[in-house]
Amino acid sequence: MAIAKMNKLKLISFQNQKNSILEGIQSLQSLELIDISAEYADVPAMRAANRENLDSLSKEWEGYYNEYQELLLFLRGYLPQQKMLDKLRTPKETLTIQEMHEQLAKVDRDLITGTISKAREDLKNYDRVLDSLSEDEIFLAKWQKLTHLPNRTSDQAFIRILTGTVPQTTADTFIREMKENPLIFIEEVFQSKEEYGINVAFDRRDENEVVNFLNENHFTMLNYEFEDIPEIELKRISRERNQILEEVSVLKNQLKGMQNEEWVLKLLIETAYAKFQRIRAKKMLVDERHLFVLEGWLEKSKVDDIREVLEERITSDNFALVVDDVQDDEVAKVPTVLNNNRFISPFENITAMYSLPKYNEIDPTPFLAPFYLVFFGMMLADLGYGLILFAATAIAIKFFRLDKSLKKNLMFFHLLSYPTMIWGLIYGSFFGFELPVVLLSTMDDVNTILLLSVIFGVIQILLGLGLKAYLLFRDKDVLGAISDGVGWIVIFVGLIILILASMVFPNAFLATLGKGVAIGGVAAILIASSLAANNKAAGFGIGLYNLYGITGYVGDIVSYTRLMALGVSGASIALAFNMIIEFLPPLARVTIGILLFVLLHTVNIGLSLLSAYVHGARLIFVEFFGKFYEGGGKPLEPLTTSEEYIDLKNNYNG
Repeated sequence: MAIAKMNKLKLISFQNQKNSILEGIQSLQSLELIDISAEYADVPAMRAANRENLDSLSKEWEGYYNEYQELLLFLRGYLPQQKMLDKLRTPKETLTIQEMHEQLAKVDRDLITGTISKAREDLKNYDRVLDSLSEDEIFLAKWQKLTHLPNRTSDQAFIRILTGTVPQTTADTFIREMKENPLIFIEEVFQSKEEYGINVAFDRRDENEVVNFLNENHFTMLNYEFEDIPEIELKRISRERNQILEEVSVLKNQLKGMQNEEWVLKLLIETAYAKFQRIRAKKMLVDERHLFVLEGWLEKSKVDDIREVLEERITSDNFALVVDDVQDDEVAKVPTVLNNNRFISPFENITAMYSLPKYNEIDPTPFLAPFYLVFFGMMLADLGYGLILFAATAIAIKFFRLDKSLKKNLMFFHLLSYPTMIWGLIYGSFFGFELPVVLLSTMDDVNTILLLSVIFGVIQILLGLGLKAYLLFRDKDVLGAISDGVGWIVIFVGLIILILASMVFPNAFLATLGKGVAIGGVAAILIASSLAANNKAAGFGIGLYNLYGITGYVGDIVSYTRLMALGVSGASIALAFNMIIEFLPPLARVTIGILLFVLLHTVNIGLSLLSAYVHGARLIFVEFFGKFYEGGGKPLEPLTTSEEYIDLKNNYNG
């Protein structure tokens, strides 16, 4: 149910038509290629050298794709940014692959990419130069009082001057000892937390003694690599920086006007991605001298589309297309495509989050959707919260440009807003305030809500068991269907009759009937288990062990009490927030109280949404899927484009 029927296609055509055919298949976005190259490894065209050539081409085009992405990322850093709302409202361009190539043929792509690449390198170089100037400036700023060039003081005949630093210490030990030395004269140039910058003057006749003394006091000679004194060099740096900043400003202004170049980069990214995907696809084909063969999976409803694609590009006598139904031994290989209506399809995300069904399974999405709606609404259960969820998702879907997956997710939450509002009306809750009409109070009717939670749980478990029985009957495992499905359904029905006859509508006959039905279910499980086993005694033991599973069902039913717990806790938290605001003085209520109301309820909405989403999924995955669903299917992975910046136009009806 709701799993699209698939066909296996085999296409044979001429080598000179390969690129055109692959491009057409890519435009269809529906055909998953099957790798058949290993089956024909002995074909000359499939030898390692040819595959290595394809690997090389694939990497080359993937490299182009990554390069264009980097250039676009760089350019977007300088282009005027659209406002967020404008960006969300602006739809992506929609083009065919051919139209993308036609637009690229009108521009000099090498000139555009080269210009942007050069601008990027120039800016990097400017940054490096500016960093270097900043480092020099920091150095020179410390020594700006220096009035001579340290590397030119050795020309004096009788006096020598050394320039350098000594470490700063707590007691100024080094600098004090140097100042007290009668052989030298100290001139302080700068002082920082780490060091002193000094000039040391002394008689050349005392040079050896002075040098030894300076070394003992950790004096480090200044390595001065500039041509002029610091004051002049600082002015030079300022001039150079201003010149560079002016050049950078001009270059950035040029980049700001490159909207056309941005569009070209988007085209290049899409076409490069499409190209290396087609090259990868070629590795899955079988190539002979004049012909090639490809195989793939396609939805049965889109077979006519593939014929239309081929006939648009080549004449019908230039290709052979064979369409086969899925064979039994191919079921495990067939990709799964879910095919539900627009109200059910948003819930496919829940199924996919667990695991897609195998091709020969049933799609559980139509069965889980009604329960998830009820469970989510019961746990969030506030008319105000539901209205916010409804309005936010409706506005986003109606007015914003969204990609397919995001739109599907928003539709999912939009549908969930309806049961949230309905349960909010049932509980009489509007942002924690009590409505005039309350059908079930989260304060006074907790036991009733708990009972409803259990009833919903039992219904879902019975449905899961019914689906299990259906699948086993479909596979002609009658005894398995009785022992794993029908028997348990009978036991549950008997217990329900017994409980109703004992606690709700006291009736001895119905109570006896309920016991008899439950015992009949037990007998059915034991008999079916015995008949299914070669060793009847062992089968009977398996049946008894199977009956021990009643403890698991009790645990499953208890799990559904979270529907009551989360609904009541969310309402209680909202009520508590409102009480906090009511404690404020009258003036504070209409000032800070409004802000508190918005903030606190925003927190509660977020937490309640998360809880309802997670726990609703948990009830589906564990208590429901655990009864009948295995999963393990793989999604269809068709040959397509990235559609990251440009949506691929599809003119076909499939």
